[in-house]
Amino acid sequence: METERYGIIGGNGVPSICLGMARGEWMTSCCLATDLSLGIEGQTRQIFDIFDAHLGESGTDISQVLFAQVWLKRMSDYDAMNTVWNDWIDPNHPPARSCVRADMANPDHLIEIRITAARPL
Repeated sequence: METERYGIIGGNGVPSICLGMARGEWMTSCCLATDLSLGIEGQTRQIFDIFDAHLGESGTDISQVLFAQVWLKRMSDYDAMNTVWNDWIDPNHPPARSCVRADMANPDHLIEIRITAARPL
């Protein structure tokens, strides 16, 4: 069984990582926004757009997301992030989720999210 990797990045002082991977019956992806001029709503939407692409590449969809971990720079962004979350998530198949405040490596990042999803074999 081969491991699939999505969004491999690295170089110029950036650690070499993949933004997502899939193997067997699961996939995971962890992303930050790339347009740091955006506010919390825009950065959150941008991350969800990346997730949609990774879910599609791995042969699954939003209804199969099992768990999400959210790191917010400021808990004062919690309500705005939740509004975007509720527009994105499948309301009939919501995942388990945790959300914590965290210092970001780049202070312009307002949010980082990791998801884990099931996928059909």
